Amino acid sequence: MDEVIIYTKTGCPYCRKAMEDYRAKNIQFKEVNTSEDADARRLVKEKYGAGKVPVIVEKGKVVSIGYQGGG
Repeated sequence: MDEVIIYTKTGCPYCRKAMEDYRAKNIQFKEVNTSEDADARRLVKEKYGAGKVPVIVEKGKVVSIGYQGGG
């Protein structure tokens, strides 16, 4: 299985919703909390050009920035 990464921040309701939706679909993912990981925060900004979370990366490509549901 190709890795799915969801970059989140503490207290983000959209991040929580994204993770709930992925769990409901039985899609395994790795959560990376940018509130706790400064390197991940920089990566999200510099590599993916994202100024908000969640950022969902599948197969090395961004599939969603600022998830609103339905993923």
